[in-house]
Amino acid sequence: MNKFTTVVAVFCLSISNYAQVKEPSFKDNAEKILKAEFPSFRMLNVEYMQMGNSSFNSQLLGEDFQKGNLENQKSISVGVNLPVYRKKKLTITTSLNYKFNEFKFNNLENISTTQNFQQNEIVNFQNFSTALSTTYFSSLFAKPIIYNSSIIVDGNDQGIQRLKGMLGASLILKKTERTTITIGAVAFIDPTSQFPFFPTFTYNHKLKNSAWDIDFILPQRILLRRYLHKNGRISIGSMLNSNSFYVNIDNPNFPTVSQYSQLEINSGVIYEHKASNNFIVTFKGGISNFVSSRLTEKGQPNKDYFYKNDQSSKGYFNVGISYNPAFKKQ
Repeated sequence: MNKFTTVVAVFCLSISNYAQVKEPSFKDNAEKILKAEFPSFRMLNVEYMQMGNSSFNSQLLGEDFQKGNLENQKSISVGVNLPVYRKKKLTITTSLNYKFNEFKFNNLENISTTQNFQQNEIVNFQNFSTALSTTYFSSLFAKPIIYNSSIIVDGNDQGIQRLKGMLGASLILKKTERTTITIGAVAFIDPTSQFPFFPTFTYNHKLKNSAWDIDFILPQRILLRRYLHKNGRISIGSMLNSNSFYVNIDNPNFPTVSQYSQLEINSGVIYEHKASNNFIVTFKGGISNFVSSRLTEKGQPNKDYFYKNDQSSKGYFNVGISYNPAFKKQ
């Protein structure tokens, strides 16, 4: 979700310095700055995340089910983006993604006396996805606009599970030396999405007589950031993070394949460092605050969940390294 929910808004925010140039430069510079600003759009991106201990309680079919501690949660993700077709106004890209999730529980206590559904102390999940994305650069009311569409196929180690889609557009409303404002919208062709449609709004403002700037993307993030030196940048703020994967359940009373989706708000510090002309290393750390967590039958609306849990706040740490051959030119 993180990548596809922000793609349209991110394009416009990233190209604020190029919003008033002619279309060929507009497109080329937009793509270069996008890859420089956001790891998930680079040719190769690898990330490791670990979260600390948190208490949790859960409900199954509307009844209290289990409570205990989520002692450890970690994930490893790998993403590859490759261009397929490029023209003056059109770019087609394919993406390949892999993610491994592991959850470690302890002090589990079954509250329900009617449900027979066991939870192992350590569980892990492997999920894959591939996407074909089309981005078209144009103008509307004499202002730059970007259209984006994606077809996504995903699954897990048990096989291919679903086909999804995404449509979006974003328009630059204002561009001055210090301020850029854009509006847009994103829609998911996916009944399981927690937010099937939402407007997007971005606001980037360089503070007067200051090295800091405000970077706001609705609904994805709000950051206060600055460059520490020519190869390093620090950001302070909050970002909406999501995690989704398929769960195979060996129990005749429940769906064979279900989809788990979780939202949280991660608040803390981000440091990005350009290690060489082609590599950027990113460190993130802070506090993660739980928003929602649901398990639904594969392909069913998210509101029709049969399992949910609540978690307390917890610490998190993330380190990533990404490669892109165009960094030297940027």
